[in-house]
Amino acid sequence: MRRAPLLLIGLIFACLALSAPHSAKADMRLCNETSYVLQVAAAARQGVASKTEGWIELLPGACKAALSDMPDDAQAYVYAKSDESHAGEGLVFDGSERFCVASENRSFSIEGRRDCRRRGLVEADFAIVAGNSGRRLVEFTEKSNYGRRRARTAGLQRLLSDLQYEIGAIDGFGGQRTREAEAAYKLRYSVKGNPKGDALLGKLIKTVQSEAGERGLTLCNRTAHLIWAATAQLRNDRFHSRGWMRVPADECTQVINESLSDRFYFYYAEAVTDKGRLLREAGRAKIWSGERVLCTKPTRFAIDGEENCLARGYDTHGFKKIDTGAARRWTINLE
Repeated sequence: MRRAPLLLIGLIFACLALSAPHSAKADMRLCNETSYVLQVAAAARQGVASKTEGWIELLPGACKAALSDMPDDAQAYVYAKSDESHAGEGLVFDGSERFCVASENRSFSIEGRRDCRRRGLVEADFAIVAGNSGRRLVEFTEKSNYGRRRARTAGLQRLLSDLQYEIGAIDGFGGQRTREAEAAYKLRYSVKGNPKGDALLGKLIKTVQSEAGERGLTLCNRTAHLIWAATAQLRNDRFHSRGWMRVPADECTQVINESLSDRFYFYYAEAVTDKGRLLREAGRAKIWSGERVLCTKPTRFAIDGEENCLARGYDTHGFKKIDTGAARRWTINLE
């Protein structure tokens, strides 16, 4: 994923604009000015108590409220990522304050931020929202700076591109190729009623989500324990590592969601106990690793480059190399 401003693999720069207009109402307004469908989590902290809620699906160009019951004097935080069904690297907006989130795109409300792994949750680094009273406004933007109106068109273009329609540049203006791709999509998927705007974006993201399983790299957990996994691949002669993905016992998780255009990919995985600690069998850690040492973090991460990991404040793990040949899709069984 492409990182904005701090975390995931960053080929497109994106930024998080935070402000706090004065208002008697203590809540947060989230606005998506990117070309991606975002999954957003919001957190509030008052003293030692904290609450996190998400995932809030935010279509391009749309705004939604969050944390409507937040105390007026609480500190607010936010974390967002592009929907994992988007092809390619995507975006992430993060900071340095750690809270628990659900690993899947499902509704959650979490009290406290300790022992995330033990509770089957993922740790994520949230950005602080400026101001500590009234309505907080959070605007997610990309380098292209579409604004809210153009973001809707850019989102339409990106989703059509995810479905492999040729629309040209994702610029937020549209044009003949975008209109032709939209018409082809409606015909191919028998879309009725000629939806526009958010209605069309909503149908498109559901189609993209359903199609995403037909491509990419999938890890299947054939053990009786929870597994956390990370992946890596070469892009423009640089390694990009990302994690952590949750792979429950006897289930499969798609860890790379685009067609496998390269031959070699890398992964690291570790099984954990019910308390979230590294599992040991016969005195040995239950891990799947290899010789390629790459950068990682304890929280959700996407890191550009393999050099100077420790100096950059990262951890390291040994990743295992796999040869997928010319396959568009690949599955690994972790036993």
